[in-house]
Amino acid sequence: MELLDLLKQRLRTRLAYRGDVFAGFVSGTLLAVVGPVFITTLFQNVSTLGRWTAPEVLFVWGFADTVSGCFYVVFGGLYVLNRRYILGGELDRLLVRPVDAYAQLLLDNLALEELPTALLGLLVMAIALSWGLPSPEPWRWLLLPVWIAAGLATLGGVVTAIASLGFHLHHRGTAVGLSMQLTSFSRYPLDLFGSPLRWLLTVLPFGFAGFYGACLFLPRPELQLYAWATPAVGVVALVGGYAAWRVGLRRYTSVGG
Repeated sequence: MELLDLLKQRLRTRLAYRGDVFAGFVSGTLLAVVGPVFITTLFQNVSTLGRWTAPEVLFVWGFADTVSGCFYVVFGGLYVLNRRYILGGELDRLLVRPVDAYAQLLLDNLALEELPTALLGLLVMAIALSWGLPSPEPWRWLLLPVWIAAGLATLGGVVTAIASLGFHLHHRGTAVGLSMQLTSFSRYPLDLFGSPLRWLLTVLPFGFAGFYGACLFLPRPELQLYAWATPAVGVVALVGGYAAWRVGLRRYTSVGG
């Protein structure tokens, strides 16, 4: 079965239950709205956060939300890799098909209901511009899809590597949830936090899935080096994550073996 055929089959299956998808859209949208509402409420009482203005913080939040929304659409299968596929034995089903097991894992758990989070993130970035955020040069906007994809690759690659520890440790996947908690910090300018946390989010590198990537579109020349590094970080993270998956897969023992 070709990868494209598998994708079409998965989409048809998901869309066959339109009520569930719609309910997911609604709940996902309501959850995603909480963050921007919090930010706007906060800046009704303060004019700046550290050295960052309200439009800048809102834009960073929107960029990070777009990336995380795309992550949950594409990489949601990583949450159930250990519990369902490794410990539960469903990985056997993927391994007998002539399609890469990693791609099957992702397509099996494609979460269309998470799309509103990504779309809301784009809307929040537009609102930040309407609030008075200086618009960057037009050519930078042409790079926005690339930077979002790079942030997605960074987040997906790092979490893939963490999820792949399940091949070695046989845990139920709590490490993925804990690591994703760190991404909430990348929704804010990282210099609001202490040096250890900034270092951690740069090295891991969750910061490139939000704050650093967003800086390409902000008037912050001191952070442009980090911003321009975002695509390279994304490629390295995704390649490294897939390599960790392949190493772990070689240690997998079928539940029927």
